[in-house]
Amino acid sequence: MAQVISEEQRRLNQALHQQNNAFGNRADGAGLATQLPIALLRMHELGICNSVLDYGTGKGKLVERLRHELPQSIAVNGYDPAVEAYANKPSTPVDILTCLDVLEHIEMESIDLVLRDIHALTRHFCYLVIDLQPAVKKLADGRNAHILLAPPEWWTTRIAQLFPCIATFPIYHSSNLPQKLVVAAAHKPEQLTMMYSFLIKLKIFKFRMGGGTLGGKTKPQSTKSKSKI
Repeated sequence: MAQVISEEQRRLNQALHQQNNAFGNRADGAGLATQLPIALLRMHELGICNSVLDYGTGKGKLVERLRHELPQSIAVNGYDPAVEAYANKPSTPVDILTCLDVLEHIEMESIDLVLRDIHALTRHFCYLVIDLQPAVKKLADGRNAHILLAPPEWWTTRIAQLFPCIATFPIYHSSNLPQKLVVAAAHKPEQLTMMYSFLIKLKIFKFRMGGGTLGGKTKPQSTKSKSKI
């Protein structure tokens, strides 16, 4: 079976995890998973979420948080080939899959394999967050840690080739520039009601980010025309 990450890229990411404690260490998904336990619990109450996988979990802080805040009746696991503790990938689909700030770290040669992997591991729907801007961190070979930067429509097209039902929207930086792309994707139209309910529970539609490579940019002027007298 083809690999979702090359050995070279795995070693580079592993080194970054070991050298930088802040890399892959967010339990709140940079603010986009703050309400994730509440959203998952609601899906559990509605009978569609008994298992969750955080794909590309890094150091597993989000997995640890979900295990602490969710009932044991929801099985929570993580997968990350660059972190030994999470290097074993589940062989069966989970009800809801999350993949937060991961896909921009994937090699172009592997991205379609990774997306197919996510598709195969998702039973109901997945929640993806993709960064659209360069990272602050760099790999040991000097490249930016975000090795795959692409416009929203590029990501949307690729994901839509696998999942027939998707919802996408941008997350803006405080500079008013798009920072991330949120994608929720389901296998069947009848899963859309639950998927949209999940997104509403996340409370991220009005979320704004700060810092990062966009932190020093000036807020764009309003494009509204002013009347001249």
